[in-house]
Amino acid sequence: MVDVVFSLEEGTLGDDHASALSLAVRRLLPWFDDEPEAGILPLSGLARGNGVRFVGRRSRLVLRLPIRRSASADSLVGARLDLDGTQLQLGAATVRPLFPARGVVYSHFVSVGTDDEIEFLAQCRSLLAERGLKPQLITGKARELGTVEGPVRGFSLMLHGLGPAASLAVQESGLGAHRALGCGLFVPHKSVVAVGDPS
Repeated sequence: MVDVVFSLEEGTLGDDHASALSLAVRRLLPWFDDEPEAGILPLSGLARGNGVRFVGRRSRLVLRLPIRRSASADSLVGARLDLDGTQLQLGAATVRPLFPARGVVYSHFVSVGTDDEIEFLAQCRSLLAERGLKPQLITGKARELGTVEGPVRGFSLMLHGLGPAASLAVQESGLGAHRALGCGLFVPHKSVVAVGDPS
């Protein structure tokens, strides 16, 4: 797995844009749904406004894809995505390898089909144990995304106490459902401060 990173032109998006972004990307990459571990990370570098998000020069769209699909994603370079009536203009793309974390990985939103925190932790532990992984889990904020099929609920989650190989494996395979909505995708983080990330 690698991250394919697209620059973005400045603009404005709705606050809850993950579902529209997912539909727009998958419409242009028809093979996306055939790759269960492929995902769309939450747009980075957005500034928060009154019910909107501002796309700036440092904002990025990141797709986590199998290496064999990374070249196919080049078809998105220069594309203009329609997100419920607002436009997101994509620029150049670069491929960024995944790196082992130093013990801590973080996902802003993990969904395993429950909004009960105790049940959520139990399911996450079970899914990780099936892979032989037993990190320490810390939940953060409860999360909710609107989709055409209904709301998706979960929590932000940090895993720590993983070795380098295990942290890389978690980044590659993710956890839970809804990768195309940005859920279950992990990135390295330096400390527990990540759990309080308000984005």
